[in-house]
Amino acid sequence: MESGTVSGGARSPGLGRRTSRRALLKGLTVMMAVGAVAPLAIACSQQTPAPAKPAETKPAETKPAAPAATTAPAAPAAPTTAAAKPAEAAKPAAAAKPAGEPKKGGTLKWAIIGEPPALDPMFTTATVTANLGWHLFEGLFTRNAAQAPKMDLLEKYEPSSDGKKVTMTLRKGVMFHNDKELTSADVEASLKRYIDIAARGKLVMGTLDTMQVPDKYTVVLNFKEPRSGILPIFLSQAEAIMIPAEDAAKYGKDKITQPIGTGPFKFVEHQPDRMVRIQRNDKYVARDDAADGSAGKKTVYLDEIQYIPVPEESVRADGVGTGEYHYADGLAPDSYARIKNTPNVESDIGKPYYWAVVHFNKKESLFTNVKLRQAALAATSVDPIAAAAFGVKEFYRIDPGIAAPETPWFTDEGKELFNHPDPDKAKALLKEAGYDGTPIRWMSTKEYFYNYNAGVVFKQQLEAVGFKIDLQVMDWATLVKNRSDSKVYDIFVTAHTSYQHPILQPFFADAWPGWWSLPEKNDLAAKLMAETDDKKQFELIKQLQRLVYSDVPCLKYGEYFALRARSNKVQGTLNPPDPYFWNAWLG
Repeated sequence: MESGTVSGGARSPGLGRRTSRRALLKGLTVMMAVGAVAPLAIACSQQTPAPAKPAETKPAETKPAAPAATTAPAAPAAPTTAAAKPAEAAKPAAAAKPAGEPKKGGTLKWAIIGEPPALDPMFTTATVTANLGWHLFEGLFTRNAAQAPKMDLLEKYEPSSDGKKVTMTLRKGVMFHNDKELTSADVEASLKRYIDIAARGKLVMGTLDTMQVPDKYTVVLNFKEPRSGILPIFLSQAEAIMIPAEDAAKYGKDKITQPIGTGPFKFVEHQPDRMVRIQRNDKYVARDDAADGSAGKKTVYLDEIQYIPVPEESVRADGVGTGEYHYADGLAPDSYARIKNTPNVESDIGKPYYWAVVHFNKKESLFTNVKLRQAALAATSVDPIAAAAFGVKEFYRIDPGIAAPETPWFTDEGKELFNHPDPDKAKALLKEAGYDGTPIRWMSTKEYFYNYNAGVVFKQQLEAVGFKIDLQVMDWATLVKNRSDSKVYDIFVTAHTSYQHPILQPFFADAWPGWWSLPEKNDLAAKLMAETDDKKQFELIKQLQRLVYSDVPCLKYGEYFALRARSNKVQGTLNPPDPYFWNAWLG
């Protein structure tokens, strides 16, 4: 799974503790008629993705109107035509209906997929770290209910008319967990670390000319090229955290081990392979504006959250039913019916989430020939592939978007090519490409069943028009290693976040496995990075997506959703792509 927030790096908890809990849970769950379920593992990687590097192409010089001085630039508006969103597109999840009034107190126990590889979201892109991290740390921006950027630690965001200068004013009186006030010096140090160690920091700040701190609460960024329109997108991601200047100097490129942020919770302790404990920050300085997704006012009711590594998916699912945990994520769709029918447990579906995709080796394989890639697209019927991969209908949908319908960046560009199988066209393109029956080396893994299951149906469909597929099975670690070697494969399968701005997708980078190096793509990406006008930015997104379906660097075969189990004692929650527990309480 590839994203700014990707899972990975988990290790198993101590054997004695795990065995004891599992034995207890299995006995209890037999009595409750809650059976074990098959795991849905999310294919993921420790590799930090980097989007395309727009600096390779000189962006067009435009001078659109600047966004309002006291607000973040609005996200690109979705098109107003009826075709813009598929009929089945779901609206963002609504708040759970509480059984009572909010109240303070209690410890929420969250069963996570495994040991976090670090506690520092800037150091690792692991999902488990990001989900923990934004309870402790905050950024200059965060994301609203539509996943668009919204100011968090900022009071004002003031871009110049040419998009090359940004003046940011901090909220006053925001305190770190060490009782030190957040100042411009901390922001300067944090942003420099962001540039040093985060791939996205390097990308968006690559054209930074100067950074100035004229006073205690003001930071001024001067860019060589326009960046004010896209900057909030990057600064709203989990890795763009603000930390004390002294911590930035202390840790540098190393991972933070004693987290200090401005967040609604503060770090207490980390017992490796057993738990991470965080507690309510009673000195938290919240925004005054209404809650809007993860943005706006954050009220902390819980005394404590315990993140408990539980690698066995069935144990996580069963544990909520028995009351050992209040919350568990990373659960299998085929456990949905059981969780749904377990007393006092809610089955939350995280939507939008990820889209699954085939990537072609475009560097030195048969698929350097675009006709061959177009033939694969013409041969593909997505519906049976998605059904085989994801199984339970409530957990996937089919549309051409590289951003989900719930986001401001959704477009159905390419719909005339997506999921319109045409065997005759595919055969003709194979002939034009001069394909001679050479076996296509398709890397898959059974560790993540959607990966392999999709490959089986793809193999059937592609061989029906004349391809020959060598479906190779390996462990995920080997696949991740091999996909960086352009000499050993033709195709691999992974997944990308569907709720992020398209420019954040890793495959737009020339150097990312699959190697989509195309001047037209780089030119569009460069223009998108430099564009400050909402509508013009959205038109560029449409052009990028259209290019995905004409040049076919990859082939999407479905968007899938996340399943979480939640005790009905947990109230006041939302069910966003990335879960959080401020504004929530235990009833």
